[in-house]
Amino acid sequence: MLEHDVPTRDQVVERLTVLLTRMLRPDAPVTEQTQLMDELGLSSSLGLELLLALEDELEIQIDVEELDEDRMATLADLADYITANSTAR
Repeated sequence: MLEHDVPTRDQVVERLTVLLTRMLRPDAPVTEQTQLMDELGLSSSLGLELLLALEDELEIQIDVEELDEDRMATLADLADYITANSTAR
């Protein structure tokens, strides 16, 4: 990715899908509708690990100030939040 570029929502979704699959090894495919906590059992510590890995891979900084469970119920919710609340490093 070019320096100072913020990733598109599609790029965020793709990387989240790969990272969640790698970290949690779910039985079913991870989609935008996947419930992160209810279906995958994503804990707050794994959520933090996920965000840190995403920041490293996409070379972004995610503002987590207003991130709560409601904003990360599904992969789509989290992708929307990250796309709207991240800046390039």
